[in-house]
Amino acid sequence: MIFKEININSKEELDPYFDMIDYEACEYCFSTLYMWQHVYKTGYYIGEDFAVIVGEYEGDSFSILPLATKDKLPKVIEFVLKYFEKENKKIYFRGITEEVVEFLKNNYLNRFEYTQERDLFDYIYDGESLRSLQGKKNQKKRNHINYFLKEYDGRYEYKLLENDDFKECLDLMKEWTSNKEENDEFDEGMDDELSGIKKIFNDYDILKNKVKVAGIYVDNKLEAFTIGELLNENMALVHIEKANPNIRGLYPYINQQFIVNEFENVDFVNREEDLGIEGLRKAKLSYHPCRFVEKYTVREAKNEN
Repeated sequence: MIFKEININSKEELDPYFDMIDYEACEYCFSTLYMWQHVYKTGYYIGEDFAVIVGEYEGDSFSILPLATKDKLPKVIEFVLKYFEKENKKIYFRGITEEVVEFLKNNYLNRFEYTQERDLFDYIYDGESLRSLQGKKNQKKRNHINYFLKEYDGRYEYKLLENDDFKECLDLMKEWTSNKEENDEFDEGMDDELSGIKKIFNDYDILKNKVKVAGIYVDNKLEAFTIGELLNENMALVHIEKANPNIRGLYPYINQQFIVNEFENVDFVNREEDLGIEGLRKAKLSYHPCRFVEKYTVREAKNEN
């Protein structure tokens, strides 16, 4: 099998396969794979009514779930296993759902070891809860937003962004990352994230049939922006959210307004994983997820000789 590198030209070929699945994890979205291709060296193979995605992590080749209908998944998983064997590579799956873990346990007995990856769990929120922020549990969020609305009354504007606005987004990123005191723990992955954001901006004309970029201006200066899209017809996926941390209430305000304005009918919102970063985990938990997309790493069991 010859795997093609995922690039912007892959979108037209892969989109039909993303459309046929209903996985809820953020990995199963073209924009996600494209944004992070430079990190994971992801490639794809198109078979008969399915697609296989492979990548590389810490020097080892891995695959995520095949893009196939549920009835064909067992056959395609076997196809992937044979590929690893043929290439003389140890079998390694990432981003595997609990449902498929049970399938593998039942059909491959003691062949694999399964590791629950808490740092990679996606946070799923009730869409209406994020839009309304009702209830005692969201009182602090409402207080922050009310402060922002009062303090900056008549001075702010929410709007969808287009190509001409993206330079302002990148300028904001530079300001945000320069605040070392606020963001030391995020520094390690910031360059990779910035590269991914630039990909979205550079190829926005191709991606904008699905991807939305929105921002908030304060005193005619962009101070926050966010990037997201529909993961499926019932769930929005938020890839990126950036804001000036010195403007109280700006983060919860753009969080709320993006869902209110662009995803008013979705029941759920996926805000991706926390990567084990303490501050990020605290922030995501503060919005009270209704559940998680649990993910597992699957590797060949070690022989006990």
